[in-house]
Amino acid sequence: MQRWIILGVVAMMLVVGGGGFAYWKHRQNRPYPVWVPMPLNPELSLQQRTDLAKELRQKLASKEILIQMSKDLGLPKKFEMASDEAAADELAKRLFVDAGQTESAQGVVYTLNIGFTGVKKDRPLTEEMSMRILEDVRKILGIRPEKE
Repeated sequence: MQRWIILGVVAMMLVVGGGGFAYWKHRQNRPYPVWVPMPLNPELSLQQRTDLAKELRQKLASKEILIQMSKDLGLPKKFEMASDEAAADELAKRLFVDAGQTESAQGVVYTLNIGFTGVKKDRPLTEEMSMRILEDVRKILGIRPEKE
């Protein structure tokens, strides 16, 4: 009888441990978008903000910008792809530019949310890509880089 009790306890520990691991693994593969909000002029209408987001998305999704970004970050190796062109295609799929808003101490601030989609386990890489795309956004919009 004691053998059956020990066997039952071991089986329960394996089931609970396996279930916990499966839940952790599931959470690591959930969507985890990372974006950088850029404040906009509050006098712009919703249509103007949306048009600006679409226009900026088209410019950022150009092959030249994405291939250069892929070279700068070494993405073919990180994405396990053969070339910078394949990595640029993956970046184009992940890129998003949305017109949104953020709550702050001064009230609602309208923003452009520029970033990439990814999964939680790849968060550091997605953050690196989001920060790198800001260089191109600043060039396109004519914003001078901030001094450290």
